[in-house]
Amino acid sequence: MSTKGSNFYHAFALHWASEGLLIPELPQAELDAAEAAPSASITIREEDPQRWPKLAGGSHDTPFLQMTRGDLRLKVEGIGRFRISNAEQIAWQRADLSVSDQDLRTFLLGSAVGALMIQRGMLVLHGNALERDGEAIVCMGHSGAGKSTLAYALMQQGWRLLADDLVSITPDGQVLPGIPRIKLWHDAAKAFGLDPEALPPIRQGMQKYLLLGEAIERAVQPCLLRALYLIRQQRRDSNDPDDSRITRISSQKQAALCLRNQAFRRRFVRGLGQEGANFMALARRLQEAPLATLPTPRGIAAMQTWLKGQSLLSAAAEAQTTEEQTK
Repeated sequence: MSTKGSNFYHAFALHWASEGLLIPELPQAELDAAEAAPSASITIREEDPQRWPKLAGGSHDTPFLQMTRGDLRLKVEGIGRFRISNAEQIAWQRADLSVSDQDLRTFLLGSAVGALMIQRGMLVLHGNALERDGEAIVCMGHSGAGKSTLAYALMQQGWRLLADDLVSITPDGQVLPGIPRIKLWHDAAKAFGLDPEALPPIRQGMQKYLLLGEAIERAVQPCLLRALYLIRQQRRDSNDPDDSRITRISSQKQAALCLRNQAFRRRFVRGLGQEGANFMALARRLQEAPLATLPTPRGIAAMQTWLKGQSLLSAAAEAQTTEEQTK
């Protein structure tokens, strides 16, 4: 929905009003954003960075990043500048007129939205969240671990997407419906039977593509977090049965450290003064939702077959620990 140059969306249980910039990756709001409570309204607008107030230097700043509690400034070379302030506004400016809306949105919907959710006191993880039977799992891993490929494979088996790349979890353990998209590399798209040429690239010149809109089976309500998974690929030609077995991380200290490493933009968390609250949120989630490794087979066909035999809502809690496997 749009009016007078504003475009209204609903994501992460918030109303978003974007002035002059269309954001097709976000679900359109059914209600005018003006009807939303002020505490649940976010404004996205273009601004001149010269008008932003100066910030004192912080210990976690870089030449491209300045932060203090409630205010974060980010410069992305060749793309533009972003300011995320008071957990209620994202301001942006392009580096120059050659920067496309798509390239601008890539960073706005990543680092900028992530910073805003951190400011709002959410636990923000770098991963994908999926829903089944009203409950959620979160799958995490390093860049290239196959998070999006796994998410799309699970969607083919009846799961619905809650969030991609940036997962926001409330203090009471609800996973919020976020950005309903999946990003697939060229080879993965072809392996799923998709035509990469018919899909929009995530950025100009990249062979990574977006699945949006009707291509996504998405969940629209917050869901209780049931399990957390760290993705790892099975070893090639391994005959060890433990290599393909889901393994629970039972040590609370080890699990907390693993999960902390999966936080979205850890430097943001520190620079915004949220590190203590963030670690406490991690500990609370681990008391209620187990963390386990998810050993996905190599190759999409093999992974799809393997996933059919897994009950991921319960598998993490039921899995053996590393210590039990070695006895």
